[in-house]
Amino acid sequence: MEAIRDRVMGGTSHIAGTMVAPGINGYDEALDERVLPYDPDAARALLAEAGYPDGFTITMDCPNDRYVNDEKICQAIVGMLARVGISVDLLAQTRSRYFEKILARDTTFSILGWQPLSYDAHSTLQDVINTPKDKIGTYNVGGYSNPRIDELTVMIETENDPAKRQQLISEALGIHREDIGHIPLHQAGLAWGVRNGVNVVLRSDDSLELKWVRFD
Repeated sequence: MEAIRDRVMGGTSHIAGTMVAPGINGYDEALDERVLPYDPDAARALLAEAGYPDGFTITMDCPNDRYVNDEKICQAIVGMLARVGISVDLLAQTRSRYFEKILARDTTFSILGWQPLSYDAHSTLQDVINTPKDKIGTYNVGGYSNPRIDELTVMIETENDPAKRQQLISEALGIHREDIGHIPLHQAGLAWGVRNGVNVVLRSDDSLELKWVRFD
């Protein structure tokens, strides 16, 4: 994670230990640390224990025009996994093909970015972490499932007391962290070019609204 931050992202990303970024309602700083250390020897031992002493081969799906340095991040991950014996065939393609593929659950390994438009952790829990069913867990393409998190997400949606609601969010994110339901990577820094005489409202989702651009 540090190598990706320093070499691929130019030191601008925030290494994540949880699925909710600082600034998002429900963020818990106590959870924002990596669960496991970088340990290639332990990884190789786990592979051997699982019956893959020589590793195995998988395909990784990656967009090449959606996130900041997305394909470069995937290339770095491919190289790192090779060190422990996991051979990765990288399939990097344009965002339209990428999302069509992963949302059809036709993926073994992929990356995904998520910015809650509500700026609230409930969105991440409901759309990315909850058990896929009907319109819930739509972007949980790996099929992670924990009934307690599903239950907590429903409670979070209707809880009005801020302190109690935060406890429920922290419990849900803590369970997911211990389960390693996903592997959080980072929050990417955003870069905008500016010039004198042009005023732009910078949205948190990195979108440009022309109606909010003003020229002096």
